[in-house]
Amino acid sequence: MTTDAARLAEALAARLCHDLGSPVSTLAALQGQASSGAAAILAETTQELAQRLRLMSLALGQGDQVGWADLANLLRAAPGAHRLRFELPEEPGDLPAGRARLAAVATLLGAEALPRGGVVSVGALPGGGIAVLPQGRDSAWPAALLGLLAGGAIAAALSEGPRRVLSPWLWVLAEGEGFAAQLGHGAAGEGAAPLLLTPGRG
Repeated sequence: MTTDAARLAEALAARLCHDLGSPVSTLAALQGQASSGAAAILAETTQELAQRLRLMSLALGQGDQVGWADLANLLRAAPGAHRLRFELPEEPGDLPAGRARLAAVATLLGAEALPRGGVVSVGALPGGGIAVLPQGRDSAWPAALLGLLAGGAIAAALSEGPRRVLSPWLWVLAEGEGFAAQLGHGAAGEGAAPLLLTPGRG
């Protein structure tokens, strides 16, 4: 395993632990409480944890075939979902495993571009491509992603730490699936431009 691959694996593991920490902490804090209110919170948190595990498995694991509707359902348990709205295509059928994983990671990265919340709009492009547009106050793609788009090294992106690991992870996935990543044209002065993932990377 190369140094970059090892660092990426470590950062992904740290990110996974971080994202699962909140609901697990809630479960631990309420353990042993018998009130009906606590029971309701426990049930809700358990469901959220199960959904988040499925989402993280799709995004950070080997991936699986899922439809856009299934992905939309899983995103309800995404970190920070309470201040976000995800708009995904309504196309029927399942996405191939590799494209489904790419779509999940790109959408989660779109959520990271919205520190104050907003809307993550995802579109299906001709030929199997994916477009992600974060819309909200102070929307901006992570510096790690911008560096990679400008030709920077994976090692530099990994230096941002586990909280920004989705940028290098998306880059590695796109390369593996033969997709090119670039920013489209956004409206001047209106936040982040759309991220375009298109097949055919040479």
